Amino acid sequence: MLDPGTFARVKVELGRCDICDSGKAVYRSREAQVGICEGCYARLVREGNAREGVR
Repeated sequence: MLDPGTFARVKVELGRCDICDSGKAVYRSREAQVGICEGCYARLVREGNAREGVR
């Protein structure tokens, strides 16, 4: 399970998203050593909010 709180937006080129492999990775988690795209990051945030009951 990836925690969106561990991700930070980066300005350097990271390559492709490690989750969907189609988008450009713009968020990086040093803790998980994962780079993800805007869409996958948004999905992580939405899923986290749903688990916590935030709408």
